[in-house]
Amino acid sequence: MNRLLRQLHLFEEIFSAFQAAFPDDPLTVQAMPIDETFVTLAPEHIHEACEILVERFDFYHLSTITGLDTGAAVELFYHFWNAYGITLRTALPYTALRIATLTDFIPGAAFYERELYTMLGVVFEGHVNLQPLLQPDDWDGSHPLRKT
Repeated sequence: MNRLLRQLHLFEEIFSAFQAAFPDDPLTVQAMPIDETFVTLAPEHIHEACEILVERFDFYHLSTITGLDTGAAVELFYHFWNAYGITLRTALPYTALRIATLTDFIPGAAFYERELYTMLGVVFEGHVNLQPLLQPDDWDGSHPLRKT
């Protein structure tokens, strides 16, 4: 089976697993250039979806977690890689900038979560050391990447 067919088969399995885990949450899937697929999920499903990727599909490499203040919400992107990429995307309203940490099964997520806490004010519930990252001693506590 060639690489593309193996990749398509694996994505079908991943999306089936997500649909089974979150039957009431409509999944949005968007193919991106250069072997990347985005899946949009509700914030309350991100932790479990990441566990599914790691434990059932061997996506052990969390490349990074990025965030974007859109002016309407803060979007988070969990970028995984295993010969091709899958990114889990979610949006947090300004009134609820909280989401579960991934550090309970991906310890390396701690750095990315601290960065998003510092830059965008996202609180990662369960993170044991959620402290500002790389800020000067006279930092005023504001979140430099926030639009509001």
